[in-house]
Amino acid sequence: MGKSKYLVIEADEYKQSFLNYWPKIIVLLNIEYDHPDYFKNLRHYISAYRKFISHLPKDGVLIANKDDKNTFKTFKNKKAIWYSLKEKQSKRLKKILKIPGKFNVSNALAVLKTSQILKISDKISLKVLSKFKGSWRRFEEKKAKISNLKFKIINDYGHHPTQVKVTLEAVREKYKNKKIWCIFQPHQYQRTYYLFDEFVKAFKNVPIDKVIITDIYTVSGREKKEIIEKVNSEKLVKAINKENVIYLPKKKIISFLKKNLKGGEIVVIMGAGDIYELNKKFVF
Repeated sequence: MGKSKYLVIEADEYKQSFLNYWPKIIVLLNIEYDHPDYFKNLRHYISAYRKFISHLPKDGVLIANKDDKNTFKTFKNKKAIWYSLKEKQSKRLKKILKIPGKFNVSNALAVLKTSQILKISDKISLKVLSKFKGSWRRFEEKKAKISNLKFKIINDYGHHPTQVKVTLEAVREKYKNKKIWCIFQPHQYQRTYYLFDEFVKAFKNVPIDKVIITDIYTVSGREKKEIIEKVNSEKLVKAINKENVIYLPKKKIISFLKKNLKGGEIVVIMGAGDIYELNKKFVF
């Protein structure tokens, strides 16, 4: 539990569970429609965020991302401390962070704003941020080997189209001249169905060399039979319609890697389901 006077939590919006909390500070990173098995549409989704922000006390503080269009549009008339990548401080953060990607610079700006509210000096905050190496299944890097082929794995929990896009862009930013592969496991039939077009756009536009999309990870108790019948990974691959994007069942992925990797590649294993278990097949 710790002994600090501060308690920091990640407040989850699924089933509006974050309405159980009454925080003194809310850091709002973005508002992007998700959890279609619960939220009917974006309007319904945003209404939950409005309720959550209303939980702030009179002396509470909202720290929000000005670069996120839904966040800014929803709360632009509310008193808030806004942060943006357009700030000068973002350049400094990009230089000191050990984790790549614009979204991580944005998150670090949020940390700075929060720390300032808590009267923590920028010197201390910047020192801590410069040492942060990420967390489990969030751009988690490991050296790996299979059939004497050496390469690097990046495990990532990303399962929303925007997470896929910005994470793969960050991989390319860090490894400019490397061959980059992505093994992606869609998470939940309803998310894949309702965000289908967004997934297509994400994979059409990311600058990587090979994408393997495996079967959708089903979430017990959160799927509808009529949706399961309408969508699958093969349909997604067909809609993306790119030569470097293929479908493979999970059991065939390892043999495919053995036959096709040359060594030295960056292999991103991405998804919120059990796809990370592929790690067991590699030597670290």
